[in-house]
Amino acid sequence: MKQLIFIVLMCFTTTISMGQDKPNIVIMMTDNQGYGDMGCYGGLRVPTPHMDKLAESGIQFLDFQIDASCTASRASFMTARMPIRSGTSGYVIPGEPGGLHPMEVTIAEMLKSVGYSTANYGKWHLGETADRQPQNQGFDEWYGVANSSFPVDSSFPGYQEDLIPPQGILSAKAGEEAKVVADMTLEKRGLIDSELTAKSVDYIKKHANKKEPFFLLTTFINPHHPVVPHPNFAGKSKGGAYTDVLMEIDYNVSQIVGAIDDAGIRENTIIIFFSDNGPTRYSPEADHNGDPGPWAGELGSGWEGGLRTVGMMSWPNKIRSNWKSEEMFHAMDFMPTLANIVGAEMPDDRPIDGFDQTDFLLGKQEHSNRDHRLVYYYGDLTVVRWAQYKAHFVKFSKFQSCIAPPIKLGQIPEFYNLKTDPKELFNLYGRSGGIPLFFKFQEAMIPYFESMKEYPNLDYSKMKRDK
Repeated sequence: MKQLIFIVLMCFTTTISMGQDKPNIVIMMTDNQGYGDMGCYGGLRVPTPHMDKLAESGIQFLDFQIDASCTASRASFMTARMPIRSGTSGYVIPGEPGGLHPMEVTIAEMLKSVGYSTANYGKWHLGETADRQPQNQGFDEWYGVANSSFPVDSSFPGYQEDLIPPQGILSAKAGEEAKVVADMTLEKRGLIDSELTAKSVDYIKKHANKKEPFFLLTTFINPHHPVVPHPNFAGKSKGGAYTDVLMEIDYNVSQIVGAIDDAGIRENTIIIFFSDNGPTRYSPEADHNGDPGPWAGELGSGWEGGLRTVGMMSWPNKIRSNWKSEEMFHAMDFMPTLANIVGAEMPDDRPIDGFDQTDFLLGKQEHSNRDHRLVYYYGDLTVVRWAQYKAHFVKFSKFQSCIAPPIKLGQIPEFYNLKTDPKELFNLYGRSGGIPLFFKFQEAMIPYFESMKEYPNLDYSKMKRDK
């Protein structure tokens, strides 16, 4: 009996020790924030001192890669898999089936497997049916919107509630049915990010001293169009609605980071901040459009302005500070990296496209493990990136990309050198370096094509829950 009690106590003590040793993880994601929308990325529109300070506290990725749409980027981040594999390479449309199928293993489920408490506050956009909502995808609690963040109310011309009901703001605990707690009206659109911030701060306070580590994912609504700043920030920037919202984001980031500091857990907390996409520039209102910085294009395209955005990661005394890295890093690299750090297992029954970047981030190796990436958009191979070069197989408009029809280029891609040509103006195909480049891109592409033969991509949008 004494031996049994000793073993139980040892297991309990080990569990507590393991929980205390694992870092807390706080991830903040903005919605369509451009590379040129922050001071530390060269943005000149409005000061962003708190986001800049966060960047200085760790690594600022100068080549942070995401996918071509909100759904695709969130799916790749959540699963460490290219969204084409999970049937999420386009958008989830309200009222239609689709999204992240429960067969996928999420970053939240991975962290829960090693004792983390988990919460998501904000935009989901990975499926609106119950089995695809956050509370059934690894999160202990969720408050936010299931789809995109467009408000619907009587301010819209021709509005009829019986035809187009407002999108609900939902709340749920793990395994529960989500309840509508408010409507996403135009007025609510300006208030919701402050609510998400308040809930995040409260969550940090409640969980800071608990024995188990926590994973908090705050997915802001801003600066997604239509741009509606909080009343406290409306007019504050003197530059219009978009720069007002940038100031609001900066303030909200300061509140969440400040809560971590106040709780005394900063050194044992990994903080990650990134945008899910590049900006949009389709609004007829000039002060509702984002800035892709030095890159061409925007959201919903293969141009670099839609695929490269802001990203940073801070972990004091582990990741060195004031580090501006030009090494390539993709949002889907976070999951395998964090799995290594916390001692969790990644799924071994499916292709994982994210790279474990632990040694790079902790200074044990000079270069990132990633030197390439593929972009699929609505099922089509759109772009392949290798080193500083890009091959475009689908060509989009560089302005208002997501609403202008693209052109499929077939077997003759266009090649660009991002180092010498960040605006992607000069096609290298057919020039002296064009043909050798083609073979280098083939080397990068073939392993993925082979894996898709062994593990065919499934259309999860039409599959019923079987998990």
